[in-house]
Amino acid sequence: TKGDVGVLINGALTKLSSLEDNVVRLSRSRKFFNAEEASKYMTHYATMLKNALIREISLGLTPDNSSDIPLPLAGLRIVLNAGNGAGCFFNEVLHELGADVSSSIGIIPDSSFPNGIPNPENKEMVEATIYACEQVNADIGIMLDTDADRCGFVIPRTVDKSHNICSDYEPLNRNRLIALLSVIFSSSSPGCAIVTDSVTSEGLSTFITQDLGLQHVRYLKGYANVINKAKELTENGVANAEMAIETSGHCAMRENGYLDDGTYTAVKVIGFLARLGRSQAGLIEEGADDSMKPRSLLDFIAGMVEMPVAEELRLLVKDDLLSTTASTFDIIIEKLTEVCNNGKDEMWELDKDNLEGIRIRTRGAPGGFFMLRKSLHDPVISIQMETTTVAKGRQDIIDPLISILVDLGLETVLELGVL
Repeated sequence: TKGDVGVLINGALTKLSSLEDNVVRLSRSRKFFNAEEASKYMTHYATMLKNALIREISLGLTPDNSSDIPLPLAGLRIVLNAGNGAGCFFNEVLHELGADVSSSIGIIPDSSFPNGIPNPENKEMVEATIYACEQVNADIGIMLDTDADRCGFVIPRTVDKSHNICSDYEPLNRNRLIALLSVIFSSSSPGCAIVTDSVTSEGLSTFITQDLGLQHVRYLKGYANVINKAKELTENGVANAEMAIETSGHCAMRENGYLDDGTYTAVKVIGFLARLGRSQAGLIEEGADDSMKPRSLLDFIAGMVEMPVAEELRLLVKDDLLSTTASTFDIIIEKLTEVCNNGKDEMWELDKDNLEGIRIRTRGAPGGFFMLRKSLHDPVISIQMETTTVAKGRQDIIDPLISILVDLGLETVLELGVL
């Protein structure tokens, strides 16, 4: 309510006044607070990222060889789309290491966000980044969200042996990004654990566990949840959780103190791309057969099965009450569990390892699934689904689900029109 908001605002102002008093007191004593050092934080941070990039690019080189690379990103054309947000500074980091970033977009901070709120999953941001990459045959495009703690990429599907990039750029985000980062960690930390949120695909889990030999811990949605779970696993010695990541692009790595940082995610991917370029150059010089030269980052995740149809539908609760949302959700979960367990529906298989809402695999489309979750803050029940075709999704998921909801009398409670 407005009254609640007013209370929160007044409380925040009181807290701010107290903090300001403490800052003045500490700055006068010059014992604990150094304003000049605080103002240089971004300089320190940018230097940390540069050092991390140099380290990643230099993997596999002897100390003597790595010290001979003054501009380790020279030759790479990178388009950064920072969306006019907090990640604009990263363009200069890339430039100082030799990358051609002359075609980057959205690199002037602007709180009005003239091109929309930056979101690496947003179709418009992806398309704008692809277009900018196509104009200069970029090696990679990087997308950051407003505060640069989420990251996504666009990369070319094919590159010929002369390193000419074809204009067939595709997004590298969501399950694809998790898969590629898992590939990177499979070399540097074999057998480690990757902690993800609950909505990752069946194909990703198979790829991580069977193709890469890593552990996949599918936990709860929410970046704080996956980060805390990774910390818990590592600190208790249960697993070496190198990465906690959401499909949204929030990513935190153990080596970076489990800080969710989109620019550090970019460091890992760019470092891998630069090492790939170096190895490919060596293969070309040696006259290796074309089959020995993976030329696109997508080649490294080709073994992951991807569903052509991936949708999220949101069922609105008509009375807008969270209490109704919770009770309705419980009714649906109970019924779906009963349907799966009594064997009457041969198309569905309950995922008993799922920890959030309910997740059901579809036997008619291997790799397909759907899951229902309730929002904690809005009167919404979300349906995440992946399948082979729209028609298959309707046949295996939507139509049976509508029938169940109507049988339960929930058409008066939920807005079913979205289905």
